[in-house]
Amino acid sequence: MYLIVNMLAFSTVVLLVISIYEVLFNKRQVGERLSQIKKIDATAKEEDALTKPFFERMIQPGYKSIGNALGSIAPRELRSSIEKKIIYAGNPWNLTFNSFVSIQAVSAVLFIILALAISWLTNLEGQTGVLLLILALVMGAMLPYCVVNSRALNRQMDIQKNLPDVLDLLLVSVEAGLSFTMSLKRVSEQDLGSISKEFARGLEEMRMGRTREEALRGIVKRTGVADLSSFISAVIQSEQLGSNIANTLRIQATTMRQKRRQRAEAAAMKAPIKMLFPLVFFIFPTLFVVLLGPAFIQILKAFGGML
Repeated sequence: MYLIVNMLAFSTVVLLVISIYEVLFNKRQVGERLSQIKKIDATAKEEDALTKPFFERMIQPGYKSIGNALGSIAPRELRSSIEKKIIYAGNPWNLTFNSFVSIQAVSAVLFIILALAISWLTNLEGQTGVLLLILALVMGAMLPYCVVNSRALNRQMDIQKNLPDVLDLLLVSVEAGLSFTMSLKRVSEQDLGSISKEFARGLEEMRMGRTREEALRGIVKRTGVADLSSFISAVIQSEQLGSNIANTLRIQATTMRQKRRQRAEAAAMKAPIKMLFPLVFFIFPTLFVVLLGPAFIQILKAFGGML
């Protein structure tokens, strides 16, 4: 027993001495080792940065800084409007408001350079050259907005066009015994354009923990289509009131088919008016030249012989 106590006391003293030595004398070595590790890490980062393309190292940071600077001074209403357009367009190329503003700035600069080149080649000076520069600035700034707005409108038209077919498929699936969520999954698996992708995203949000109401309202916010908004509102109200979802889908499907028929009739009634302008400015002059040209030549010959 006495031997064990002596061994424990000896071990304690030895460990204490070693600990004091490590703290007092090896602290500098630990610090030097950590500094070496940091230098190695910094060198590796520099080497990784040097291996990146020139665009990512030099141009992209400046491009992002321009977008952040312009985005910070943009009005809130303009920012909200453009962000909605980007969302309605399906967030193409992972655009944000700052990157969109950067694209506008780059586009405006390119158009101004093009206008300066045209002015130099054609010797434009004075007010004409200034007007050309202003026109180039406006066109360069508006071109990205027109592209995003066109994509948003096309996407909304695609959703509105396929919505009646989607409702028919949902109705058939629900009447066959599937739940509404499984019916949405069936629709998301079909190739029905943007609306299938939106339903697939809504189902993914439900799997991640969002309620069905929140996921469906998120679809409305991302699309901005009035018919889809009314359909989702009717589904949410039916779920809250506990009514039969099949009856709601049947009414909505009938309503959407009637709206599609009315839009087709309205487009058919507008067709003659739209055809009037190319008919007057392009087709009628050609017909007049073909039909009246020979007669006009004969008349000139007749009057020429009389003179």
